[in-house]
Order: sequence, then structure tokens, then C-alpha cells
Amino acid sequence: MDKKAMYKLSYGLFVVTARQDGFDNGCITNTVGQVTSQPNRISLTINKDNLTHEMIQNTAKFNVSVISQAADFALFKLFGFNSGRDMDKFASFSDCKRTDNDIFCITKGTNAYISAKVCKATDLGTHTMFIADVTDMQVLDDAPSSTYEYYLSNIKPKPAAVGTTPDGQTIWRCTICGYEYVGEELPEDFICPLCKHPASDFEKVSPASIDAPAEKSSDSKSTWRCTVCGYEYEGDELPDDFECPICGVGASDFEKV
Repeated sequence: MDKKAMYKLSYGLFVVTARQDGFDNGCITNTVGQVTSQPNRISLTINKDNLTHEMIQNTAKFNVSVISQAADFALFKLFGFNSGRDMDKFASFSDCKRTDNDIFCITKGTNAYISAKVCKATDLGTHTMFIADVTDMQVLDDAPSSTYEYYLSNIKPKPAAVGTTPDGQTIWRCTICGYEYVGEELPEDFICPLCKHPASDFEKVSPASIDAPAEKSSDSKSTWRCTVCGYEYEGDELPDDFECPICGVGASDFEKV
């Protein structure tokens, strides 16, 4: 059985938002789809560890903002690389509006929103699939919808070329998002400006690793890439129960590169 067949499925990218007890939150997902047209219903599958999951479970309603090709990385960084348990994602975010269900939808970098009310929930172990009736929807922009492939090729920042610093300084690369810091030493309290991960998630880029094949680390371990967010795991084998630390998907959503 060729597991790569799953990668041929097309996925859109969405910001799923919810509101509970006056607090707003949202997360990035690629697991929204229409299931029936009469009645008009959609499905949303979301990891149980996400705060948004908890809020939807408690309130039985949510919004889906369809991310377009006009989106910038800041949108993904805010809603995809941070947890609502640690920060208020809407504290300084103004590119949104409240819909009739009193939940925010995203108005910039999106082309439509859909409001939904949960009518059924199915426990899938690590995730819950919510089946929901569409209560409202609106087209916001004509820009094409973004896919994960488009995100990787056109939105996600490309790391600066390594080994090209004029004074030969050391480069430290974030193993989560690829951001690179130049300096002889990486400060212990350094926080990645892109994905907000600490210094412990950075690796020193040595001259030997600059020319190493992309699919192998410096110690010849294999690299497994999340097909949803791009996170990379290094090891001889990817554990069957592994979950992406960024987007929460399981091992079946990783590919060996």
C-alpha cells in the first residue's frame, strides 16, 4: 500500500474561530469540507489538545474563514504557531469582524467565511469530527483559495542561504520553522521571531551540514516532514503515535523526504 496516495488529496487552509465566555480564539486547520448540500452541512476535524476544540465542544458553534492566496505569513504565525492558552490572539488583531453568531471571522487574507452550528460530534481518538449545519456564509474576496502546497511555495518564508555571512559567523537554525540566527553564540533566552520557540529548538549549522543532502541530517538520520505545516522530525523511524508539535496531526500526515 502506497501511503503517498493520501498526499494527492487536495486540502484548503482555514482559520477556525470560536468564542466562549467573552474570549475569542482561533487556529489554522486544513480539515474542513462540505458533507451534504441538503441540508447544507460541513465537517471539521480538530485535535483535542487545541483550545479551539474545547471551545467548540462547549459552545457547539464556530466560524471557518477560508484562507486565500492573498494571505501573508503573519496570519499563519499568529493562528498556527501560538496557543490560545498562552496568549489572546485577537488582542491586537483588527482584520476581523463579528458575524451574526457573535464569533469573529477573518477579513484579510481570506476570501469567504462560513458560520456553523454543531449537530453531531464523533470521537476519533486524538481528534473530534464535528458535523455542523451552515447558518451563514459570505464571499469576501475573489482571490483564489490557498492550498498547503501554495503556502509552502509562496507564503512560508524561505530561510536565508547558509554559510554566506561575510565574517564567517556561526548560524543557528530553528528546527521548527527554519528561521536562522547569525552569531557566535545563541542567547539562552532567545525566542524565534517567527514561531516563538526557544533557543533549545535551534541547531548549530556546521559547514558539513550545509552541503549535506536535504533528506538527511548531519548524523545520517532520516527526515520526516509534516504535510500539513512543514514541521520536520529527524530519526531512523517516525513513531506510530507521533503527533506534530505545531499543528497536532498524526504520523500518517508525515512523509519521508
